[in-house]
Amino acid sequence: MASIDQLRLTDFRSYDRLDLDLRPGPVVLFGANGAGKTNLMEAVSLLSPGRGLRGAGLDALARVENGRTADAWGVTAVLADETRVSVGQVPGAPRRRSVRINRANSTASQLAELLTVQWLTPAQDRLFKGPEGDRRKFLDRLALAFNPSHGVASLRFEKARAERNRLLADGVSDASWYDALEADMSACGAAIAKTRVDTVERLREAIDEREASAFPQADIDVEGTVERMIAEGAFQDDAEADYRDLLAETRALDRRAGRTLTGPHRTEIRVAHRGKHMPAALCSTGEQKALLIGLVLAHARAQVTRSPILLLDEVAAHLDAQRRAALADELIDLGLQVFMTGTDKSLFTDFGARAQWFEVDAGAVLDVEA
Repeated sequence: MASIDQLRLTDFRSYDRLDLDLRPGPVVLFGANGAGKTNLMEAVSLLSPGRGLRGAGLDALARVENGRTADAWGVTAVLADETRVSVGQVPGAPRRRSVRINRANSTASQLAELLTVQWLTPAQDRLFKGPEGDRRKFLDRLALAFNPSHGVASLRFEKARAERNRLLADGVSDASWYDALEADMSACGAAIAKTRVDTVERLREAIDEREASAFPQADIDVEGTVERMIAEGAFQDDAEADYRDLLAETRALDRRAGRTLTGPHRTEIRVAHRGKHMPAALCSTGEQKALLIGLVLAHARAQVTRSPILLLDEVAAHLDAQRRAALADELIDLGLQVFMTGTDKSLFTDFGARAQWFEVDAGAVLDVEA
């Protein structure tokens, strides 16, 4: 099981220096609003590719005290297998990220191969009703656990799409300008679509294997032009060729729009409450939260060869007593290291001595009894 044994924060957000010894299993962080609970979880989230659970820029994470911003921030973790992972800001280059594994310079892809970190935050409570781009990001983060190169493919696709969009907006019609970009877009687009389809299939299997509980079963589907090709049986190479042809065929239409209208950047993720045969967006707030938690739990169960670290920010605040008890049982059964925050310690009483408890107060983190 992947877990963090030791965690150190340096000049990160509200922490000038923090050292924690952690155990496998649930970790409860409780304290008043603004005490630093989410800051600590954000630090853990940065031990994975991307901008972490708040999506903040690297230059927004350094500690600020008396109007002075620290030169650089850092987060270091020692894992259960003694692997040492460090991420942080490069001194003198506030927008450059440093990644080191066992003190050697590493890449975000290598980090993704080593650790899977997933999270739920209050900002995601409106995931099913919000912009479709948020649902794509949610699925793509789940997909990274199954294919660490998914993030690289997504970045390459977006870079090529942005360059193609510039040509379209400028009214360029010379085919030679488009061919290379569309070749890159189609290769990356097919890879993205394949990983998304595979991820949805693995989620479905995990959902089907477990009976409905306090967290309702979800029906999930991915709807996109390239994803449809893959789902209908096309090999990835064939989907790539078909998408490349489609991009060439739609250049005139895209030129009038000034942007690329077809591809993985337009894909929609559909989620429904299976028991009620109802789109998730039409469910009650409590049911949407339960569906979201159920998807994250299914994703954790779907990972046979590696276990994610889960970050659940204010997860129990809108759950009734039955679902809080069910969540505790599910997480204990999964055997994961999971960090949970809440203002009220009593929200987590179902964990009892099965969890490690910390009280967070003004940047101080105290190990306490259950």
